[in-house]
Amino acid sequence: MRSVHDMIAGRDAPQPQGENGLGRILADLDSHQCRFPLRGEGAAMRFCAAEVTEADWLPGFAGRSYCTFHRRLSEGRGTPAERAAPRILERLAG
Repeated sequence: MRSVHDMIAGRDAPQPQGENGLGRILADLDSHQCRFPLRGEGAAMRFCAAEVTEADWLPGFAGRSYCTFHRRLSEGRGTPAERAAPRILERLAG
């Protein structure tokens, strides 16, 4: 299985202002900061901590407590049926 580091290698992940790139532990995150796990385990787990806009912040929904970069990274392509759904709906509506 690929690590998070491998998944974002070569991409410009967000850097919260004043941070060193190691992220923050959960207890140090403020409201509306990205909860995408970066490294570590248990209480030592580090999270992204980049700001999440008010419009995007919906904790409890998949990916809605992640910054835009990490939400897109976590979404995936979907199943073949999910990718075909817009075309099928368009045909049925027309």
